[in-house]
Amino acid sequence: MSQLHLFILNPAAGKHDQTGELTRAIRKLFESDPVLQGAPYEIAVTRGEGDATVIAELKILEHPEGIRIYACGGDGTLNEVVCAAAEKENASVCPVPVGSGNDFIKYFEEIPRTRFLDLRSCALGEAIPCDLMKVAGRYCLNIASVGLDAITAARQQKVKRIPMVSGSFAYKIALFYSFLSAMKNPIRLEVDGEEAAVGNGNVAIAAAGNGRFYGGGFKATPTANISDGCIDFIAIPTISRFKFLKYVRDYQKGLHMESMKDFLFYRRCKRVRMLSPKPLVVQADGEIFHLKDPEITVVPGALNLILPVAQDTLDT
Repeated sequence: MSQLHLFILNPAAGKHDQTGELTRAIRKLFESDPVLQGAPYEIAVTRGEGDATVIAELKILEHPEGIRIYACGGDGTLNEVVCAAAEKENASVCPVPVGSGNDFIKYFEEIPRTRFLDLRSCALGEAIPCDLMKVAGRYCLNIASVGLDAITAARQQKVKRIPMVSGSFAYKIALFYSFLSAMKNPIRLEVDGEEAAVGNGNVAIAAAGNGRFYGGGFKATPTANISDGCIDFIAIPTISRFKFLKYVRDYQKGLHMESMKDFLFYRRCKRVRMLSPKPLVVQADGEIFHLKDPEITVVPGALNLILPVAQDTLDT
């Protein structure tokens, strides 16, 4: 039996609900394409948080012969599908970036976003092994972090509940307050079981990367590799706010590994543990957790990741 093509659509992703147009495009592809016509496919629409994981888990169990799952949404939808497909040999996952952020696919700088949006390119794509990270027992595909950025993301969720405050404005408000209060986080590091010193023991931002981009395009871990079996871990010690602002643009562009090398902590490792006197706010693929002494580990080759085929392949 052929592998099932399962499309999981998140109607809340992006600026408007794209369920209708995606459904029409999927049906047309599998009903008229000379290569894909007749292949088994299903479309499922999520109704709330966690739905994508539940749907994917059920279908993976129903199709031991193989299933290709297309996560049609943002990084949150992709993470939910990944959590279901992780370490499952019969399951492969392809991101279809119709959300607002879609930071993970920016890792593939040689593949334009339009190709990930081309359903035929995705349906004909092949899977490659991709590492994952684990944070408090939950899989993380892209980046997990603590400090200023994680605290800002947590505050944004609260500020968004205020009437008439939009997502982008909520982020700016949250960032302003975090910048005033969240630059000094007492953290001791254990990297691969050994203690490591960062500055005077206070950290502004610490990020563990499997992917490279997060936070709407910040290239936090520019040398990360999704198939090297390692975590790329960086930590920026607490510095003056003026000095921090000086380096923000470099951090966004991924140039901080050079410009901040005199005080930036960097390790390629298998495991990192962050010890703190109180629970830390942790961001993992956009999800927020409050964890005491969080530990992040790598799970090599845990995901079968589908990449869209190149245009010249489609034309042959």
